[in-house]
Amino acid sequence: MTERYDPRQLKPYRRGLILGLTMAEIMILIIFLLLMALTAALAKRDEKIEQLSHASEAQELIAKLQERYPQAKNLDELFKDLVLAADAKDRLDQMASEEGLTDQVVEDAAVGRAARELAEQQGENDPLNLIRKASEEAKLGKKGQWPPFISLSEADGYFFESGSAQLRPEFDRALRTNTSAKLAEIVRDYGVNVIEVIGHTDEVPMVGQSNLDKTLIPAMQGRIGMGALQPTDNAGLAIARATSVARVLRADPRLRGVTILPLSGAQMIEPVDRLADGRAAGDDRKRRRIEIRVRRMTQELGKQAGE
Repeated sequence: MTERYDPRQLKPYRRGLILGLTMAEIMILIIFLLLMALTAALAKRDEKIEQLSHASEAQELIAKLQERYPQAKNLDELFKDLVLAADAKDRLDQMASEEGLTDQVVEDAAVGRAARELAEQQGENDPLNLIRKASEEAKLGKKGQWPPFISLSEADGYFFESGSAQLRPEFDRALRTNTSAKLAEIVRDYGVNVIEVIGHTDEVPMVGQSNLDKTLIPAMQGRIGMGALQPTDNAGLAIARATSVARVLRADPRLRGVTILPLSGAQMIEPVDRLADGRAAGDDRKRRRIEIRVRRMTQELGKQAGE
C-alpha cells in the first residue's frame, strides 16, 4: 500500500504549531482574551462610577434630611424621623383620598408653609399665634384701620354758655343719646377701651382768677356741679368743658369699663390737627369745639391696671 504524503509532518511546519494551534490562531485567541479583559475592566469602571454617583446622591439626601430634622443626633434618629414623616404623609394622603380633599389638603399645606415663613420673617416662633393675631386685628378693624373721631363743634349746635363749662340742655341731651350710642358702637367694632375728650377754644383771651386747681377733680368725680368751675384762660376753659362732657359719658352704662379721659387742647390746635399760629385773635365758633377720640390702652398701662 502506498503511504500518503502529509505535509504537516515536515519539520518546518511543525515549528509553527503551539499546542496544536497555528500562530495565526494563537494571535486571534490572544486578541480575544484581551478584548474580554478590556470589557471586564470597562464594566468595573461603569460600576464604580455608578457606585460613586449613588454615594454622592446619598450624601446629598442625608444633608437635606439633617437640615429638615436638625434635632436628629445620628443616622438612626434621622431614619426614625424620616419614617415618622413618611407614615404621617401616608395617613394624610389616605384621609384626603377617602374624603375627597386632596386638593384642599395641598392648598392648606401651602397656606401653612406661607404662614410659617411669614412668622419666621417677623420673629414669631408660633405661626398659629400669628394667624390668631391677624384674625383678631381684622375683626377689630373691619370698618377701617383706625377708629373715627367725633367733633362736636359750636358751629354744629354743640356749644356752651360764654366762658362757662356748663352744658346747655340740647348739648346734654345729644351726648346722652346720639353721641353715647355712637361711641358704644365704635368701642364694640374696634375693640378700644380709652375715650379721650379734648376741649378746644379760639384765641380770644380771658381774664380773672381761676379756681380749677381746687374744683376740677371734684367736678369730674361728681361731688360738685360744673357751675362751680371758674376758668379764666383758654387752657382752663378747654379742660373744664372736656370734663363736663366726660362726666356725662362716664355715667352711661353702655360705656362701662371704658376709661374716659378729659384733655385740653386750649387754643393751640385748629381743625383738623393744624397747629395754630397765634394770628387768629377773633371769635371763631368752629374752633370752640369738643373732639372725642378713641384708642386702645397701652399694654404696660393695662398690666398695671390689672395688678
